[in-house]
Amino acid sequence: MATPWRSLRISVNKVFKSSPCRSSNVPRQTLPAAEVVEEECTPHYEPNHFYPVRLYEILNNRYQITAKLGWGASSTVWLARDLNQRRWCPARYVAVKIKANNYSTNKDAERELRITENITRVNSRHVGRNFVSTLLDSFNLPSPHGTHVCMVFNPLCEPLWMFRRRFQGDVLPLDVLRPVAKLILEGLGYLHSECQVVHTDLKSDNVLMALRDHSILDRVSQFQGSEVILGAGWKYSADIWNLGALLVELAHGSGPFDGPDSNHSTFTEEAHLARIISVLGPPPVDVLHEAKYSSRYIDTEGKFKHTGLILESAGLDKTLHDVEGDDKQAFINVISRMLRWKGDERDTVQGLLSDPWFRGL
Repeated sequence: MATPWRSLRISVNKVFKSSPCRSSNVPRQTLPAAEVVEEECTPHYEPNHFYPVRLYEILNNRYQITAKLGWGASSTVWLARDLNQRRWCPARYVAVKIKANNYSTNKDAERELRITENITRVNSRHVGRNFVSTLLDSFNLPSPHGTHVCMVFNPLCEPLWMFRRRFQGDVLPLDVLRPVAKLILEGLGYLHSECQVVHTDLKSDNVLMALRDHSILDRVSQFQGSEVILGAGWKYSADIWNLGALLVELAHGSGPFDGPDSNHSTFTEEAHLARIISVLGPPPVDVLHEAKYSSRYIDTEGKFKHTGLILESAGLDKTLHDVEGDDKQAFINVISRMLRWKGDERDTVQGLLSDPWFRGL
């Protein structure tokens, strides 16, 4: 039985809370049932695995859905109004990530929640924590087909791929890229040194002037490190490779291992490895010995099986020939310390932050 004081506190909170928005009376256009959009286009999509969100719906008696922000193979993300905000204060909005609920995804969702909780609480004084998205709230959401893990974050700004469109040629000038790279490195430093987390999916979709997606799922990407494709496992150095590839894309307009027709061709691991060989040269023998899948790509004599895919030897200097700026060579030097076959030969976050290219920031 609730005490009088508790009942009074609950009543006062209800009075002070923001009022929910009413549903719009404007007629809505309904898409044809046969037309697939957004997460429906992802491989192995199953509608029963996704929570059927409705606009203006209130989740967990607190978050009122106002718009859709994003989607993926295992979740959707929604902008929501926080009704716990006092009614005399400006409206407060959050991003609610609703995970799918099939068995394998549920295990990943619970793991992602544990990792994100750890990232949020480990060390609030570390400078890099300011550049990593942290958890505001979490809850479970029941649906007719199971339970969905939900995580609440502060909404962030545009991703880097959109930000770079503000600049001529869709590339970031080095004097703009330099502070952006430093902030990402600070965030990675927090994940690596304080949280013992490897991000593994750094790309311009996932960087919204801060690190957003802490999923550690293995994904096919043109920023994937060679050790991921070869099955050699990965450590913190995999993030250094990812970041190096991302910085090249932002400065150059395409990734360091994109082929000439990469925008119009299907990504394959064979072509990706061939392009890495074109830029960095052949993989060292000891890397191949550690790789579980090397026999898929390398013959018994240690030669790449798909030699027809290897382009003319490029090297980073040739790949980045059109990057402009007085500190171009300093930038190339930094990238060369990040993109190396051997993970233990790539520089660490702290080593990179001490590079002359970042001095004065």
